[in-house]
Amino acid sequence: MKLPDIYTDWKIVVGLGLIMLGAANWILGVERTQIYSRMIVALQRPAAATDYRSFDELDAGAGGAVLEPLTAQQRQASYATARMDFYHAAFLAGRVMVLLGLIVTLLGFISVIQQDSRRAFRRPEDDAPIPRGLPGAPRAPQ
Repeated sequence: MKLPDIYTDWKIVVGLGLIMLGAANWILGVERTQIYSRMIVALQRPAAATDYRSFDELDAGAGGAVLEPLTAQQRQASYATARMDFYHAAFLAGRVMVLLGLIVTLLGFISVIQQDSRRAFRRPEDDAPIPRGLPGAPRAPQ
């Protein structure tokens, strides 16, 4: 087996590409998931201050404070959660790509080894004729 046999086999090249791309996704996904999970933990605070309110505050005198959209801190936590989910998906996809890349590369190496062994066990008369006139070589009938 020679180096050109390896880099000309499409299975090995695709498998190594999948491994590299998957490893990059895996590493990036793990790092960013940890960053955003720490951010979410830092942004969360106990919500006990608003849990005691009842729905009686929905009257016109309350000014609509109960139906107010997310606060800035809650919005940041929501965005951080969405980003963490995205990078978690990238992390999982990276793992799958590395696994598929290893399988495809293994199949490529198996096929290259099989081709190499077929070449090694071929009969020499299939490749080239035996030169005549050498001492000890059988003579052809005349």
